[in-house]
Amino acid sequence: MMARATRRSVFISPFKGLRPTFQPPKSPSDLATGPGGRFLGLMSDTPEKSTFASRLGHNFLTGLFLLLPVGLTLYVVSVLLDLMGTFIQPAIKDGLVWLWTYAEQPAPDFTVGLYRQLVVISSALVMIFILVIVGYLSKRLFGKVLHRWFATALERIPGLGALYGTIRQMVDALSGRNKDTFRRVVMVEFPRPGMWSIAFVTHEQPTIFSEAIGKPVVNVFIPAAPAPTTGVILQVSPDEVRETKLTVGEALGLLMSFGAVVPKPASKE
Repeated sequence: MMARATRRSVFISPFKGLRPTFQPPKSPSDLATGPGGRFLGLMSDTPEKSTFASRLGHNFLTGLFLLLPVGLTLYVVSVLLDLMGTFIQPAIKDGLVWLWTYAEQPAPDFTVGLYRQLVVISSALVMIFILVIVGYLSKRLFGKVLHRWFATALERIPGLGALYGTIRQMVDALSGRNKDTFRRVVMVEFPRPGMWSIAFVTHEQPTIFSEAIGKPVVNVFIPAAPAPTTGVILQVSPDEVRETKLTVGEALGLLMSFGAVVPKPASKE
């Protein structure tokens, strides 16, 4: 018993006379300046020193993001012109060969080098001219009649007519020519309650779906971002739709910009 008390006194004796003091927990700044601060300093919010390489990279990214919309727009236009010019390039090539022959000069090879670029540029110019003429005629009576006749003839072809009709309606809706396709911009709860998505009302009274469900519904198209040509179609009750003041063009711009381009309320006044 005496030995146990002696061991206990030996363990406690070094701590006699010490008053316990309360030390509040250290703040992150105190920890950073104390032991181990070198490691925590790497995780602090202090800005990094600006170096020539960092400034160069920042300027590069800034220029890239500024020119990226212009570059993508020109790329899409060039792809479309090249796609449509595929049917024009053989005729342009034959025309250039005829010009060289008419000038009594040996015709060069128009499939390589600068002569190939000459064919491509000439085809693009011809396609631009054709598109301008078609757009001009489409606003006149003769052009409207011709377009209606061509569309009717194409829609009568089995298989091809359905494909043409779908593509034409989609293009008319996105270009704003057919305002009845995307009637108004709304918001619906999708993909789960509490999460809202932009949607377009495409049909106010789809009777076939209302009869199947047993209550009035509307057709809404929920587009995907940044390509609003794809998405899902839902049949929802009219009271589950929330109206917005966005136009179709503003909603499309919002989608294609990943939600970055939000119209200001003042612009609606």
